[in-house]
Amino acid sequence: MGNQQINKFKWSLFAVSLLLGAMLTIQITSGKNQNYNFRADIITINSSFAYEAKHRQQLLESINDMQQKIDSYQNPNANQENVLEKMKDDLDKAKIEGGLTPLKGDGIRIRIKENSSFSAVVPDRAYSHPEQYHLWDWELQYLINILHSNGAQALAFNGQRIVTTTGIREVGVTSQDGVVYPGVMQVNLSPVRMPFVIEAIGDIDRMKGTISTYIGNDYFILKGLEMDVTEVKGDTKLSLQPYSGKLHFQFATEDMEGETKP
Repeated sequence: MGNQQINKFKWSLFAVSLLLGAMLTIQITSGKNQNYNFRADIITINSSFAYEAKHRQQLLESINDMQQKIDSYQNPNANQENVLEKMKDDLDKAKIEGGLTPLKGDGIRIRIKENSSFSAVVPDRAYSHPEQYHLWDWELQYLINILHSNGAQALAFNGQRIVTTTGIREVGVTSQDGVVYPGVMQVNLSPVRMPFVIEAIGDIDRMKGTISTYIGNDYFILKGLEMDVTEVKGDTKLSLQPYSGKLHFQFATEDMEGETKP
């Protein structure tokens, strides 16, 4: 095997490992450091425990699957051309899972909007308003997380594809003495405004069941909002565009000396 082919093999291995690692990292960190403040009755606690146990099992399965892929790439007895072909296939699959290719399929469309029934009571949330009516960025992130862990294979938020580096945050928001001074909601650093539309391709029944279990329409009614969940399937499939930004791995470089010792 020539030097050019060896270099091609090394960079292909690095690219696949890096993308798979980034996908696993976002799965592990997505459930941490959240303060959901939901009403903690016994049903909610049991449901949350079941969700976390299931999420942990999914992470263990992902780690095992990725380790098997890496071991197969590094097998010294394997035919290098076959390994490169397998790596190409895995890279294509990783691009799909990473949101870098357009996808079409059955799924659900979630629309969160102002509730017209409460228009005379709820203040204009574009200006300062009581905390009880504010929709926080972490609540939207929580909704994305539970969909990702329960049947969603691809997601978009107001047209922005959800990828491993996606952040949902409200820039400039402040709160004082029970009053919120709103900022600008962003997804992938792009501003988004209500109504918020989340499109998810995947297992329709699982996703709808998850929403009703963890954060149903009643939760949004308390904020003067409403959430509609619509099935999109058959001839009218959901169509999600790929992530249009760049995936930056500023702190990740190839280790030319092999595995790092602990």
